[in-house]
Amino acid sequence: MSAHFKWLALESIKKNFDVRETIILVFPTAFGYFEILSKIKFLPATLVISTSILILLVLFMFQIYKNFQKNKKAVAEVLETGYFNNFFRPFATELTNKLKMGNKLIFDFKNKKIPSAETSDVEVKIILPESKDKLDNIITAIDAITYDACVDNSFWVKAKLTDNSKVIIYECPRTLTAIEHHLINGETEYTNEESIKFHRYFTEKFMKDYSLTRFKFPVSSAV
Repeated sequence: MSAHFKWLALESIKKNFDVRETIILVFPTAFGYFEILSKIKFLPATLVISTSILILLVLFMFQIYKNFQKNKKAVAEVLETGYFNNFFRPFATELTNKLKMGNKLIFDFKNKKIPSAETSDVEVKIILPESKDKLDNIITAIDAITYDACVDNSFWVKAKLTDNSKVIIYECPRTLTAIEHHLINGETEYTNEESIKFHRYFTEKFMKDYSLTRFKFPVSSAV
């Protein structure tokens, strides 16, 4: 099913059908139209009834679509909240505080062929990809130029050690790869076209949370 019509899938209708909203809003609104149409004398009864049923169906479909969009946004925002509060904020806060105090950070690389680095010359690049395909490409690009490193026996990061002992940390929210497992129609293909909206919701929520902090790391959509 096309990404544009996934909200009409059976699983979506089951998930997004709201009994309370239907009783309070959909039925009364449809009945209101029925009363108005029934007072127009030249309209045949069959036309009044068929038109009222059509209005009821349109209202019902609008309810499903509205709730589907709301749930899509909720999935992205829940993932962002978990990522931001459980990883990014603690990591960025600790890193920022130590660098402001002039402390050197110790980077122990998982690949033991890479020597440990003790430095205060640290740069953090935050990358928020705009779609599923771009996320895959960015993760591949980061993995090609970085190594897993533990910072002060605390956080694991993707880091690049330059020739002049500078460390560049590339931070990309890999939790975005989990979006398709939380979708209403998780059994169907999660397309790149569909992912653009999820990534936008995630980025908007991230930037809102980020703006409330004092972090000054650059944020971009590409490596």
